Amino acid sequence: MRRVLSQGPSAEQRLEDLLAQRRSELEEHATRLRESIEELERREELLRDSRASVERMLRLGTSDLEAREAELTDFLAGLTEREAALTAAEEDLARRRQELGAVELKRAAVERRERALEARENDVEQREAIVEQREAAAAMDAAVEIELVFLPGERYRLVDIEPVELTRGYAFDVEAVEYVVARIGRSPLPGDDRRCAYLVRGREDDGLSSSDGNS
Repeated sequence: MRRVLSQGPSAEQRLEDLLAQRRSELEEHATRLRESIEELERREELLRDSRASVERMLRLGTSDLEAREAELTDFLAGLTEREAALTAAEEDLARRRQELGAVELKRAAVERRERALEARENDVEQREAIVEQREAAAAMDAAVEIELVFLPGERYRLVDIEPVELTRGYAFDVEAVEYVVARIGRSPLPGDDRRCAYLVRGREDDGLSSSDGNS
């Protein structure tokens, strides 16, 4: 029994072994701790670098944003001016359209009045022509005092007669020859204001009234 106990390690030896083991574990733990610290320091440095980069990027981004904001502000101001100019142009165009519409309406009214006036003028001209024709026919058919007759023949003659009222179509004998008044007009003699009856041989067949008479 005593021999068996004497063969095992002593308490001191076990304590040294335990201390050596704990020392080794502590050294390993310290090594891992140093590595962790180094890793943390490296990460912290990377974080500082990243933060600096982010800050630079933010500063650049802020400058860029400010520049873009300024550009957008200028563009918005220009756009507002263009919009105002376009609105003014639209209002001017609407006003000009209204004026043009008023001018077109006025021109259409003037054209209608002009056409109506032309129609009235044509109607008046036609009526005047009809009246003139009727007056001419009435004047031709009216009895006129005649002192001179125009006799046809191989050589025409102007014969003075006693004043007598004649009308177109009146038939009478001159020198035993029957004549009919074809028309009544002015004397062909220069400076002679007398009315002259222009005669033709025989009677007219147009149904005009006729009378027999002698010069």
